[in-house]
Amino acid sequence: MRRAVVTLAHPAHAGMLRALGLLDQAAAAHGWTLDYVLAAPDPLVAAVGLPAERVTYLGALRGWRRWPARVRLGLAALRLARRARGADVFYSATLSSFPPCLLAGRLRRIPQVVHVYSSYADGASYRKHLLGHARHLIAPSADSLALARAALGEFQPGTRARVVYNGMDVARLEREAAAPVAPAFAPNGVPTIGMVGNLDERKNPALLVEALADVRAAVPEVRALLVGAFPDAAYAARVDRRVAALGLRDAVTVSGFLPNPFPVVRGLDVLVHPARRDPFPLALLEAMALARPIVAAAVGGIPEMLVDGESGVLVPPDDAPALGRALVALLRDPARRARLGAAARERLVTRFPLAGFADGVFAAFDDAVGGQP
Repeated sequence: MRRAVVTLAHPAHAGMLRALGLLDQAAAAHGWTLDYVLAAPDPLVAAVGLPAERVTYLGALRGWRRWPARVRLGLAALRLARRARGADVFYSATLSSFPPCLLAGRLRRIPQVVHVYSSYADGASYRKHLLGHARHLIAPSADSLALARAALGEFQPGTRARVVYNGMDVARLEREAAAPVAPAFAPNGVPTIGMVGNLDERKNPALLVEALADVRAAVPEVRALLVGAFPDAAYAARVDRRVAALGLRDAVTVSGFLPNPFPVVRGLDVLVHPARRDPFPLALLEAMALARPIVAAAVGGIPEMLVDGESGVLVPPDDAPALGRALVALLRDPARRARLGAAARERLVTRFPLAGFADGVFAAFDDAVGGQP
């Protein structure tokens, strides 16, 4: 049995933790055991099933990018190297924890695999995270891989880069979605649209608010649920001011963080994903598993996930009128919503199976161990 040390600098990222939980379930069948080093405790760690005895915490995994805190990068690498005694590979579950893994791996002389979930518009952020030094790289979509390659001007010779699409444990998600929904989020016969995730500028909830004003003119009783929390108080205040200015106070609800958002997702008439960039959003896979009709911005890896007009509706990014028109058309056509939702679920189980996700990640581990650090 081989051993991987998995690092995550964003322990409050529900999607990333759920992905690690899926890998943990599959690890033994692939001949691996996983130990986890997270930046800080979070209640969701236990909720996704990561065993407490294999989870440790290292605060120096985050904050190293800010001067003068760069000294923490060396400290993180040294501590990681100590915790990796006897390990076969480091796995950076996101790009932000790759630099300490790179340094610790060189100290331990073990390879490092980095999962590039981020999709930046230029090379500066990739260089800041030292991605140009990666030898074993996983991307969640072809778009994400191409963007990283173009931003860096190709990878170094010998780099093994592959696309591994995320999968979803559909049965488990359906069980979680069957839990009772809080009264504030129950459908109650009202047309309900919603988005799920970190409510930051990249996910772009402000665009949904703008589109909602147009939707409400055509479907007066519609309401929108923003399922998640705003990590940036200033951005939250800007969105709230816009909600007030458009007269949408009674139509918009922000849930805050929900450990189990799936009962709410199950009740949505349409799931909306108005992101400005997103390499391969897990929120869409979750909606697909629950057969929800989806309207999403055609950015990042989303066109690889959904076929426009067949398993979802794709609209141009940052185009509130186009988003509003797509939502109105779906809210007025329940039969089409049902067809799109069923097709989305079928595409998930055939194109993005959970087994494919696990096979791809552990194949990258195997290749890394057989190659050079």
